[in-house]
Amino acid sequence: MIDLISTDALPNDTEIYAEVVVDSFANVKGGIDRSSALLYYSAFGVEYAFNPSFKLHSEVWLTDNHSVSELVGDEQGVSNIEANSAGLHWGKLALEFSREHLSVLFGIYDINYEFDVLESANLFVQSAFGMGTVFGVSGPNGPGTYPAPGVTARFAYYQGNHTAKFAITDGAPGSPGLSYRQPSEQPDKTNLLLTGEYQYQDTSTRLLLGWWGYTDDSTYLNSVQSTGLRNDGWYLRGEHTFNDITLFGRVGAGASSFNFFDEFYSVGVTGNAGLIGRADDSWGMAWAHAKVSENAEQPLASGESVIEVTYSVAVNDYLSIQPNIQWVGSPGASLTTDDAVLLGLRFIVSFEE
Repeated sequence: MIDLISTDALPNDTEIYAEVVVDSFANVKGGIDRSSALLYYSAFGVEYAFNPSFKLHSEVWLTDNHSVSELVGDEQGVSNIEANSAGLHWGKLALEFSREHLSVLFGIYDINYEFDVLESANLFVQSAFGMGTVFGVSGPNGPGTYPAPGVTARFAYYQGNHTAKFAITDGAPGSPGLSYRQPSEQPDKTNLLLTGEYQYQDTSTRLLLGWWGYTDDSTYLNSVQSTGLRNDGWYLRGEHTFNDITLFGRVGAGASSFNFFDEFYSVGVTGNAGLIGRADDSWGMAWAHAKVSENAEQPLASGESVIEVTYSVAVNDYLSIQPNIQWVGSPGASLTTDDAVLLGLRFIVSFEE
């Protein structure tokens, strides 16, 4: 094993990890600009167990502000490492208490670590296969997830194959005091995001049923007047594995008065390359569609669709190389922007001790 980081002096109850991700893209057809983009992301984390019940989670992110979506004009996000600001960010800084069937966590925490996430879908580069698009772009500043996680209190109960989770999160991450200022310049509004999820999991199947909602969200779509309603939504997603192949899917919706996209659907398949003697390699194909709300300013296309085909080559224990090709239909739901085709190459260097 290569000693990337010396851990001889670390206590046995300390875990450290690091990851560097570099994405290179070329927009070869359609979109806004047939050009190229290079993005990077890195993370360094330390987890320390004070005792069997108390644990500290800490992680720092380094991001750039380069954009591939500017070349395409899409809304869902061609690369899941794209960030709108460059610099260092806290990814996590949270304390967790756990005992038997109960877990409670409080601090800065990305809710997409635990909510609306499937391991099989995480293979893909396209953001739409992470957190569903309707949920992922909701709220004044988006939910408390990458690249701006918020202050979070998360509660979880585990019983056999069943898990119930609930989280209270900053509803306007990046704004001071859990608040945001409305475009109308009315006084700041305190805003919290509430998220609940039920999970069933056995050896081959995982099912998620979730709900999310904001306590105050006055950022209606431009064509909608205040109705006194709240911005909320739901999702159902699952995955099933057989013969080293995993099928996954997701369906979800959000309040059409608030969200530019109010319905979302995705399906995909992943597997390993064991048949050709590459059991550590992974491949995947997936499709997603985000439907535009009827309350969004027209004229617009009915939605934005994406298809991704990808293959991850495990070079060794630390390095993987992942070519991918993406098609983006009706980028940004624009009627004037041509469908885009992108060629991508992702490099991942990771270490865990």
